[in-house]
Amino acid sequence: MDYPALSNSAGDADQLFGKLAHQLAAEGRWHELFEARLTEARHRLGLSLTDPPRLDDLPEEQRAVLENDYTAACREVGRLLTEAGKLREAWQYLRPGGEKHVLHAALSRAVPSEENIDELVELALYEAVDAERGFGWLLGHSGTCNAITALEGLASSLLPADLLACAAALIRHVDRELRENLLGLLAETENREPHEPLPNTEAKLGELWGGCDWLFENEAVHIDASHLAATVRFARLVVDPPVVELALGLTDYGSRLHESLQYSGDAPFEDLYPAHRRFFLATLGKEVEEATHYFRRQAEQSDVYHEGTAAIETLLVLLDRIGQPGEALAVYEKMVPQEAQLSPLAPRAIDLARKSRDWDLFEKMLRQRDDPVGLATGLLVRDGNL
Repeated sequence: MDYPALSNSAGDADQLFGKLAHQLAAEGRWHELFEARLTEARHRLGLSLTDPPRLDDLPEEQRAVLENDYTAACREVGRLLTEAGKLREAWQYLRPGGEKHVLHAALSRAVPSEENIDELVELALYEAVDAERGFGWLLGHSGTCNAITALEGLASSLLPADLLACAAALIRHVDRELRENLLGLLAETENREPHEPLPNTEAKLGELWGGCDWLFENEAVHIDASHLAATVRFARLVVDPPVVELALGLTDYGSRLHESLQYSGDAPFEDLYPAHRRFFLATLGKEVEEATHYFRRQAEQSDVYHEGTAAIETLLVLLDRIGQPGEALAVYEKMVPQEAQLSPLAPRAIDLARKSRDWDLFEKMLRQRDDPVGLATGLLVRDGNL
């Protein structure tokens, strides 16, 4: 630090702060640079530098200026820390500065190693800067079990789009793991005829065990059964057909396992693999009527006040996916209790009304539920104002 240069600039505040900031940045003293920027901001406003007032005690105009200067300082220091590779420290400043995209870009360039993997996963996944990338790192570094445990804990806090992306990554990972295990076993087994060709590595899961019932004898399993069940549950989120096809393959595999390895699920998927098979087939546009009938019956028979709204939400999701938003809106009006708070993964009534154009039913329902704000929002959307 060139202290003489600072002393020589004492008579010119702008020059003093300029030199101070330059030298702090050059020496990598980022946190002190942030404090220097805040001190500079208070000086410009004529505020005390030794006993700075609280923001709440300032007039509105001064408070607004100081808040803008604080945000600008956060962005400056956060970007400098990012360039220096100090990502965890950078996030302390980028987050309040509204600069998530800066860290997102840095994570896309990061190369995980034993030294930085924990930090990268923390920022990408747990801070939700790039959840899909972070979950992929976690799968690769910590394994399926730890990744599933983490995702189950984060499910309620992640944005639906992030949760969906992580679920798709999990499905691909478990499909690949199971496929490799089966192919390895089929290649080595003595049960294979000497001149029988090896299975096609690109084949669907069901094609790998076709004609090889011995694979499932003696309660055999080729992947952790609890991992398989958890992955199938998360697969309800996905809609991309190739990924749903993978989930369907996992479900078919689970159905072949010994009954002791087929865990029960939560309503309306108590019959874990058969129920999920119906759901995935309908998502793919197959056996839609059978699935709709099954899940409608589950929703009608559910006890909302003891079991929650999961069965109803499943029916709403299914109807929306298969292109029946009007029917889904009718189910919403009939089955969802007025005081119920559906999960963020369930379709919203306003979205069902927008898709079906059944604004009369939407208005009727919102009036019955005494929701004037929701009704006003719907009317504006209907008239193209939002």
